[in-house]
Amino acid sequence: MAKMMKALMAGGEWKPRPGYTPTEREIKDKRALLGSNIFYNPTLELVEIPVPEPADDEILLKVGGAAVCGSDTNFLGSDEDNYSHYAGHCKLPCVIGHEFSGEIVGVGKDVKELKIGDLVIAETMNWCGECLACRRGLFNQCENLEEIGFSQNGAYAEYLVAKEKLCFKVDGLVDVYGSKERALEVAAMVEPMAVAYNGVFTRGGGIEPGGHVVIFGAGPIGLSAASLLKAAGAAKIIVFDPNKTRQGLAKDVGATHTLDPFEIWGKGEKLSDHVLEITKGVGAAMVVEATHNPSENIPEAVDMLMAGGTIAQIGITADTVSLHPVYMQKKGANYHFAIGSSGHGTWPNVIRLIESGRIDPSKYLTKCYHLDDAVEAIQAAAKAEGGKFVVTPNW
Repeated sequence: MAKMMKALMAGGEWKPRPGYTPTEREIKDKRALLGSNIFYNPTLELVEIPVPEPADDEILLKVGGAAVCGSDTNFLGSDEDNYSHYAGHCKLPCVIGHEFSGEIVGVGKDVKELKIGDLVIAETMNWCGECLACRRGLFNQCENLEEIGFSQNGAYAEYLVAKEKLCFKVDGLVDVYGSKERALEVAAMVEPMAVAYNGVFTRGGGIEPGGHVVIFGAGPIGLSAASLLKAAGAAKIIVFDPNKTRQGLAKDVGATHTLDPFEIWGKGEKLSDHVLEITKGVGAAMVVEATHNPSENIPEAVDMLMAGGTIAQIGITADTVSLHPVYMQKKGANYHFAIGSSGHGTWPNVIRLIESGRIDPSKYLTKCYHLDDAVEAIQAAAKAEGGKFVVTPNW
């Protein structure tokens, strides 16, 4: 009889929204490129399922930490038409949780470098390596993409499997954080840090040391971006977020100024005027959009950019954005879009930055929850009650 485990499973009925025409892949696999277009009557419940068996090229991981992402909060409830809030790729039912760490307890016969007892994390994006996008090095744009926690069972569970080629060792974090348990809790936060790294450096091109940066949103991605840009030599780091707790966390990781955008808009003022005042008219070398509200933020971002500045779009939303191209053209502005975190040495770079003390995600790890309380952890994240919340399924 197969060994069983607890897991948090998202479900829903494959029922295309009226007016939406599914793609060939969506029809063939009963998946959704945007969950909000396809999955009806969504559910989220704790279930018991068999412990997975690793394939020949996979490792079996005893989950140490599974960090709550803003994407996970979109699996709570439904919209007014009873469709999922999640505006991303998914195939349901699926165990969610894509930011994770753990200890290897089993290996497939073709696993070469990793061994039982290693502490590892793994990329969420399971790229094929064969499509045109992958062959160009655009792994996050893989045409045959599978995603742990969205289309393959994820980490809100006692165990999961991951391909060896996607894994990275984090044993060195034990020396930084003093215990295996704490190291794995923090290691679960590498994924959002890598997402921010991909957005601001790999896709966005980074900044020259001494440049000013603006970040919309002090959630985990915004906090990660602030940490990374401070390490990269940003001069002033201006963070917009209405949540006072998150403003405090932003200052902890390097923000020089934190402002409530709604307070400013409520006075009939422009955010860009405040940025230009703080930067003495220079403007922002980079603006990072890390919220669900780019329709309000991006027009302001254009006005606060310096000539040749960059907007890095990392936040995911179903909203549309209105732009006047000529303003972007006159400034010689760049607008880069990023999703995921795979490839380009991103994950090893983030691990080394944490090991060296240049960045410290533990500064915004607010609370850990047991797997039985995973929904409570996701609800806390949805209410923005702190920085990062981590589920620890095995302790």
